[in-house]
Amino acid sequence: MAVDKDLKRKRKRKEKEAKRRAALQREAAAARMRDLQVEFDNDMMQGQYERAWKVADRMRRSLPPNHILFLMLHASARFTKARVYLYEALRYGFENGLLRNKEDLLELARLSYEYVNRALMKSVLDELEHNGSAYAGRLTKRDRDLIARLKSSTVSTLIEKKKAEEPLKSTTREEAPSSHNAVPESAPPTQAASAVEAEPPEDLPQLSLLAEADPGPILRVVAAGTAVPKEVLDVALEAYQVSFQATYDELLCLNSLAGVESFWYQQETARKVMKHFRGRAILADEVGLGKTIEACLVLKEYMVRGLVKEALILVPSALVNQWQAELQHKFGLDFVSTNDELFKQDPDRFWRSPLVLASLQTARTKRHFDAVTSRFYDMVIVDEAHHLKNHTTVNWKLVNTLKKNFLLLLTATPVQNNLEELYNLVTLLKPGHLQTRKAFKEQFVARGNPSDPINREKLRSLLREVMVRNTRSVAHVQLPPRFAMTIRVDPAPREAAFYDAVNAFVREQTAKAPSALVKQQLRKVLEAVGSSPPAAAGLLENLAHQGNGFGRSARELAEEARSLTESAKANRVLDLVRASKDPLILFVNHRATLLTLHELFEKHHVDHVLFQGGMNNEQKRQAVDAFRNGRRVLLSTGTGGEGHNLQFCHAMINYDLPWNPMEIEQRIGRIHRIGQQHPVQIYNFCASGSIEDRILDVLDRKINMFELVVGEIDMILGRLQGEKEFAELVYELWVSHADEEARNKAFESLASQIKRARTAYEKTKALDETLFQDDFGM
Repeated sequence: MAVDKDLKRKRKRKEKEAKRRAALQREAAAARMRDLQVEFDNDMMQGQYERAWKVADRMRRSLPPNHILFLMLHASARFTKARVYLYEALRYGFENGLLRNKEDLLELARLSYEYVNRALMKSVLDELEHNGSAYAGRLTKRDRDLIARLKSSTVSTLIEKKKAEEPLKSTTREEAPSSHNAVPESAPPTQAASAVEAEPPEDLPQLSLLAEADPGPILRVVAAGTAVPKEVLDVALEAYQVSFQATYDELLCLNSLAGVESFWYQQETARKVMKHFRGRAILADEVGLGKTIEACLVLKEYMVRGLVKEALILVPSALVNQWQAELQHKFGLDFVSTNDELFKQDPDRFWRSPLVLASLQTARTKRHFDAVTSRFYDMVIVDEAHHLKNHTTVNWKLVNTLKKNFLLLLTATPVQNNLEELYNLVTLLKPGHLQTRKAFKEQFVARGNPSDPINREKLRSLLREVMVRNTRSVAHVQLPPRFAMTIRVDPAPREAAFYDAVNAFVREQTAKAPSALVKQQLRKVLEAVGSSPPAAAGLLENLAHQGNGFGRSARELAEEARSLTESAKANRVLDLVRASKDPLILFVNHRATLLTLHELFEKHHVDHVLFQGGMNNEQKRQAVDAFRNGRRVLLSTGTGGEGHNLQFCHAMINYDLPWNPMEIEQRIGRIHRIGQQHPVQIYNFCASGSIEDRILDVLDRKINMFELVVGEIDMILGRLQGEKEFAELVYELWVSHADEEARNKAFESLASQIKRARTAYEKTKALDETLFQDDFGM
């Protein structure tokens, strides 16, 4: 018996040891796969496409078939422009049921024929014939002709003939890397060398080609000896090259972009929109993956090719400035916007401009509706397109009325409440694609539950023809966590008295302000006093010069502001900067505040560099380089560093707090973005009891804004009732409730609204994930 027990114990120990070794092996394999995935992403971002293909190919040999791996193989193969890589990627996708559209099937059939894999070619053609309806896209007459020829022929010379007849359909190049065998394993070695030399069968007609040219015009030009500057010749050659680019496999606009970090999935999305969707699509990437970049890539590419000359972009009013800056600085596109003076001075001329960026709220008004819809646009882009979900609203009617060729709708939540919203968006793109409203409901919506889809696979098949939805898993976006700390500072007695005096002044004058413009100026004063007394002083002096019945009060407050030379908040920030060992970005809203901190840092010998709007591009670059090369602090206004790589820094200070949460996100997005390797720390400073203190309490305590993905806060705040912006809401609550208790109740009510909005957003996100899953990515 003792011997049996010893044997059992030994057997258990061996089994336990075997399990432990197996677990270690699995962990090691998983770690290796993660490393390879990171290596693939880095290679793609650095343009090392052949290396990326080889990494994906190694993963293919080690992992079970999956859609993400197919996307990696397919994307890297497209970028290398090597036919053999594309063949292997498509074959992998077909053999594992991962292909999604007819064009990929036809391309695989073409390549299988070229590489003499007749069995695979026959299987692909059979799939197209018998199950073609399960794949997205439509076959043209030329495609069907090619299929017929492939079925009836047995040699690759037909492929060459097809290319000669139809250069516009070719999607790959002839060259393959010499380090790879250009013939797949299924092709016999003897066929590999002679495939392209095989004789055509007797039943095919022999083709004779005769090319003639009239040399007269060329000789006359040469004889005339006409000379042009080199710049003109370069432009002519570039135009000549562009004229031969009939497909969208290569994006011609990429070399003209400045500071754009366009990732492989974004470029693939742009190609798909132009190649498969003919410029009409819903871009429904998950929040934070760069729908704006994708839309601008499509816009810029069409403009480079001469297909778009007049365009309209409609966005929420809070995003107008952000869009305008990105279009100009990253894509070199000068759009006039509804925030420009031109719009205020001459609206008629504004709406006739070729490139127009407008807030949706402004464009839909009775005053501007006819001007917006009276002309034709080559392209229309609508950001936050879930605002078009209801076909009875003016928003939907405006976009539906617009005369346009190309249309892009950007939204991370195509369905918010029910499937009819999805029908309304698709109808803007392709009327009739989902049949009539009644037929759509009968075929795809469960009775009694408008958010529950039936016939899901068929619905997905239809949506794949108009929608791209990249997910974080597909894009391999894994950002480190970020942490926020609110530092409330008790102001000195004189500071507190000054702040109270400005509050009382603003509250009193707002109640009797003669115009909306004056109210806006008063709001700016209240925002500035939360930054620093010097920032408020300048705005108060401007008010004093305008008169409006409160000049004396404003002048006295400005004088008081200039007499305040000490700041409790500035001293606390100085302590933090001295204690920190990491480089810091310190953001401020106002130039006067920036100069005040600059003087303080100079006085206390804090190593820092300035970054502000008045600097030219070279000065800004030098400032960022100095910060990267060891300067302790980048002291910056606004969303400083836009277009610059700042991921080497992972700590930032909000010295003052923008009232617009999207501006806070823009600041955070300078360092918490793809490429950041460390957890990000955010320090928010505010005066105790100030309006900024209330804003932080609402955004941080109630909905944990600083834990959200960049972009989600806009999705949440967009669900608040009414058309007022968040900054306007908090300002009205602050000035209309002088009593502390009443003010507390008002802000608590706002916080509850925002919390409900976040709950609704989470439900919407869950609904979209259930409906779309990972079917719509690249």
